[in-house]
Amino acid sequence: MPMTAANLQKVVETIGRVDAVFVAGDLINIPDRASEWFDDVRGGAFFPCLQGRANYTLEKGGVKTVYRGGQLIQNVPLFPAIGNHEVMGQFSSKKLLNDQFDDAFPRTQAEKLYQRSNPKEDKETYLKNNSFNTDTYEEIFTLPQTSPGGKKYYAVTFGDIRLVVLYVTNMWRSPSLEPQVRGRFQEREKDLNKPENWGHGQIIFEPIAKGSTQYQWLEKELQSQDFQQAKYKIVMFHHPVHTLGGNIVPPYTDPIAKIESAPDGTIKSVRYEYPKKDDYIIRDLMPLLESAGVQFVYYGHSHLWNRFVSSNGIHFLESSNVGNSYGAHVGDNKRPIPTGDINLDYAAIGDPNGLEPVVPTIAPLLDENGRSLPYIASNDITVFSILDTSNGTVSSYRFDTRKPDSEVDKFDEFAIGS
Repeated sequence: MPMTAANLQKVVETIGRVDAVFVAGDLINIPDRASEWFDDVRGGAFFPCLQGRANYTLEKGGVKTVYRGGQLIQNVPLFPAIGNHEVMGQFSSKKLLNDQFDDAFPRTQAEKLYQRSNPKEDKETYLKNNSFNTDTYEEIFTLPQTSPGGKKYYAVTFGDIRLVVLYVTNMWRSPSLEPQVRGRFQEREKDLNKPENWGHGQIIFEPIAKGSTQYQWLEKELQSQDFQQAKYKIVMFHHPVHTLGGNIVPPYTDPIAKIESAPDGTIKSVRYEYPKKDDYIIRDLMPLLESAGVQFVYYGHSHLWNRFVSSNGIHFLESSNVGNSYGAHVGDNKRPIPTGDINLDYAAIGDPNGLEPVVPTIAPLLDENGRSLPYIASNDITVFSILDTSNGTVSSYRFDTRKPDSEVDKFDEFAIGS
């Protein structure tokens, strides 16, 4: 994204050498496009940005500034989580990479097709090619393989930190209700009677519900001596728990298809509902993290900065503002959600899961009326956050790319592990 090189350059200029880099998903846009990792012609590929070898020209107000990123991963490890942009959809040699990426298909449905068609290729290959995969991500990164998920989710002790990285993300689909859109709430009109073209809503890639393989592994990890004895207990994944952003709606659960048919059997509409009571993060995952004494949950799906604190003291931070922000849903900026069905209870504004955002403690941005904003959602101002384990502080910094010669401002700080 446009401000990534500037962001990472300012990390090094402000902090100097760090000890590790945590990235909560969405490392690139299309994971099977090699240039996005290594040599994008725009000059902002993933690895060059993290090595100080980028060459990204950012133009603001007619002024062009070249940013190089920062020398970070030459000396320190990178710990990533899988976001929705690390997952490729169905493979096809006849489709462009963009189209393949946007074509994830539920594995349960692919299994039914396999049983029906009985193809010559082995089952695992067929299911992967006809649903979704994280092959490129897993091939690129050397990560701790401490779980049944291999590199998809893992835990590692790093200094005073026990970092638990989960695979908690789903297929992003448009919230639009226009008839030509295959979205999170509906199938597009032209595909209603062609189920093979359905998107099946915002499908979850890896189960985290109670009893799932990932959940059972997490239970054991949270009971382990490595976790229990760690000074800082941190969990990182992609999907937000609490946010003012748009991607927290609908709830994080499997979509339920509601199909309306005409008397002759033709399908008139297919819409998807996501019951709030079945939100796997809130219903299943959070009670587990709370009982285990997790201090800090870090995520990054909604393209903004905001943070929250629960009643039992868990800190939640979403710090993901590098130039593709859709804003914060407060006031008149309502989320695009279906209306008319009060049973769904989708939140148009605020955090759907009931917490109030924390106003930055040092230097919050102000709105047009001079009131402090509890978020940064900007395509001009980029944000990074630093954990100092010597005192347990998490500090957030902002840089205004419209003023390339300006200082980086520390605007928020809080402590964990105290």
